[in-house]
Amino acid sequence: MQPKSLKNRLKEGPVLLDGAMGSLLMDMGLHSGQPPEEWSIKYPERIGKAHQLYHKAGSDILQTNTFGASHYRLKECGIAEHHDLVNQKAVEICREYGGDSLVSGDIGPSGLLIEPLGPAKPIELKEAFIRQAEVLEESGVDLFSVETMIDIEEAVLAVEAIRQVSNKSIVANMTYAKTDNGYFTVMGNPLSDCVNKLTDAGADIMGTNCNLDSVELRGLAEEILTLTQYPVSIKPNAGQPILDGSTVHYGQTAEQFVNGMVEIYKMGINILGGCCGSTPAYIKRLSEELKKL
Repeated sequence: MQPKSLKNRLKEGPVLLDGAMGSLLMDMGLHSGQPPEEWSIKYPERIGKAHQLYHKAGSDILQTNTFGASHYRLKECGIAEHHDLVNQKAVEICREYGGDSLVSGDIGPSGLLIEPLGPAKPIELKEAFIRQAEVLEESGVDLFSVETMIDIEEAVLAVEAIRQVSNKSIVANMTYAKTDNGYFTVMGNPLSDCVNKLTDAGADIMGTNCNLDSVELRGLAEEILTLTQYPVSIKPNAGQPILDGSTVHYGQTAEQFVNGMVEIYKMGINILGGCCGSTPAYIKRLSEELKKL
C-alpha cells in the first residue's frame, strides 16, 4: 500500500505521530539498559508489533527504531559494527508492519556533550549523523525525525547532515523546560533561537517532544506559532514519571493527555503525537477525539 505524502496528509487534516516505544518493548521483555535498536536484529517481530499497534491506533507517521542508532550511541552499547544493519532493518520492519503510515527515519542525540563542555568534536558528530542519514535514506524512509535534542548546536548538526544527503521533510523536535522566562532547553537555548537556527539549517517542520505534558506545552504551542510559518510538531510526555515500587507510571491519564492535545490542535498545531508514558491507547483516543471536531 503506497503511503500518501506528508504534504497531502496535512491538506486533509491533522497528522498523527506515534507514541512511546520503550514502554511497549519493556512489556515484550526489553530489560533496563538493553538497547532497543538491537531488537531490530534479534526480535524484528516485536519491533514490528509495536509499529503495528500504533498504525492501528491511527498514527499517520511511524518513527523507525533508530533513535539511538548513530555510531556513538551504538558504540556505547557495544554494537557499533552493526550500524548499517541496525538502521536498514529498522526501516524494513517499519515498512512491513506499518501499513500505509509514513516511515520517518528517527535520529536522536549522541549522548555526548560538544567541546569544550565535553569530548565530542562537531565535525565528527556531523559525520556520524551523515552516515546514519545516508543509510536511512538508502533504505527508503519517507521523511526524517530529529528529536529529544537539548543542545541546539547538536540539533543543527543533525539537520544539516540529513539535508546533505536528502531533500525529504525533516521534523526537528527540541526538548524544553518551562521557566518563568519562557521555554528553554537544558543547555539554555531559548525557543526562538532554536526555531531560527533549525530553519536556517534546513528543517521544514519543528516543535518539541519529551519532558513536558500536553497542558504544560500549550504556552509553547502558542508562542511557536508566532515564530514560524512552517508546520509545527508537538509530542508531549503523558505527565512526569512516578515510581511506584518497581513500576513506573506517568501523571496524565489518556483523557487528560488528549484534552490538552485537542486544545493544542485548536490553536493551529496539526502534527501531534506522544512521548514518554503515551501508548497506542492514547493515540487511538486522540485520533477518535480529533475526528469529532
